[in-house]
Amino acid sequence: MKRIFCATVVLLIGVLAGCAMPGSIVPNTTTADELVKKLGKPTETRPNPQGGELWDYVYGPEGMATWRYAVDSGRTVRSADQLLTQERLHKVVPGVTNEAGVIDLLGRPRLVTRYSHETAWEWRVDLAPNKGIFIVRFSPDGLARGVGVMTDVMLDGGIGEQ
Repeated sequence: MKRIFCATVVLLIGVLAGCAMPGSIVPNTTTADELVKKLGKPTETRPNPQGGELWDYVYGPEGMATWRYAVDSGRTVRSADQLLTQERLHKVVPGVTNEAGVIDLLGRPRLVTRYSHETAWEWRVDLAPNKGIFIVRFSPDGLARGVGVMTDVMLDGGIGEQ
């Protein structure tokens, strides 16, 4: 009985949340006001070099998605991009990409850890069939020094799973 109740609650939450999913935003149709009504205020906004603004919705620290919407000066959503994709992760190049470039590619990290000689940024990512934590290490001058992926043992059947 408890299992049926839990399944019903999860299904109901999924149905109710369906209206507010990032994928429900339709570029060239959805307005900025509709975007805010469906998803709330963006995590971050900044000028778009092509005009208008870029609005990021970061679904962390435990989420595995960061959506970026380009909103033009007429307040219409022109594009919707999921930033945490394998293709974008591979564009972070040690020795070439700096902190601003990583934020442009992936959005804000879920966690920043400062060590004595470097800083590490983390994002939870879905690298089907596995879940992981993508890490970018930066030197003190802000240049990417290394990248890596750790298995997310909490989601991929690690600690305590049988």
